[in-house]
Amino acid sequence: MTSEEHSRRMDAARVRAELTVPDLWLRYVALGGTGDAFDLDGYLQGLVPLDVFQQDVLAQAINEALEDRYRAYCVPLSTPPPDDAVIQRLDRLIDGLIEEGPPDPGGGPHQPRRGPA
Repeated sequence: MTSEEHSRRMDAARVRAELTVPDLWLRYVALGGTGDAFDLDGYLQGLVPLDVFQQDVLAQAINEALEDRYRAYCVPLSTPPPDDAVIQRLDRLIDGLIEEGPPDPGGGPHQPRRGPA
């Protein structure tokens, strides 16, 4: 994809997210973007280049805005999330596996870790 195509796609996504350039710029800066609103507007129009990292920050800002906008339209799943009892059992199982430590390279039985040596 050329730089011009990339900037056009970002601008189309910005419009789809119903963001003004100043609103997008605020999101972009909040994520660590360093360009000003004029740089963003110029880039979205295909007039000003942005380095790859700044393009990625801008894409993330747009993607988050799209997610925020369309989250309300998501359809919930029919299957409910697991209850707390299942999660607690899984947590205990994982903790037990962590405490056992890695397997013995000699093929012997696992020895539980006794803490820092």
